[in-house]
Amino acid sequence: MDDTHDHDEQPAADAESGGAESADDADERLEFSDAVRIETTPEALWETISDPATLTECVPGAESIERVSERRYTVDITRGVSHLTVSLDGEAEFVEMNPPDSVVTSANAFDSKTGSDFDILAAMEIQPTDDGWARLAYTAEVTISGGVATMSNRVLKPIVNRDINTYFANVKSDVEDA
Repeated sequence: MDDTHDHDEQPAADAESGGAESADDADERLEFSDAVRIETTPEALWETISDPATLTECVPGAESIERVSERRYTVDITRGVSHLTVSLDGEAEFVEMNPPDSVVTSANAFDSKTGSDFDILAAMEIQPTDDGWARLAYTAEVTISGGVATMSNRVLKPIVNRDINTYFANVKSDVEDA
């Protein structure tokens, strides 16, 4: 069995958030949470997840991620979303930082082709494990408006979830191979 993800922390179910949003709502909100065990120290993991060059390699579709300041980054990402390709330009900011223990990131990106906004609020907590490695727990809330938001959550959620899982697998591989 793959021990990469701790599956006791499951994504929030629609029932917990009050059910599916009505068809009149202009936004689609997706929620995710999980944890990944990574064979490195919390300090080394923090360095990886805050380094723009490493992030560009680890974030699926990232063409560039550039540090503007200690807390702010610009992002340029191209991703396939169902039958569409979205080219996202935006910014991310560490709104709370407690190195190497935790970070809360707020990000916004826009795709001009579909007129879609992607707002992300994500929290990551790094904890040492009993065997001396690191456990990276995360929650993320993604709100999508515009053209992409017309797609069903049944279509969007697996796509976003796959990208999140790919990101953490890439971070794990990058850190453990170093």
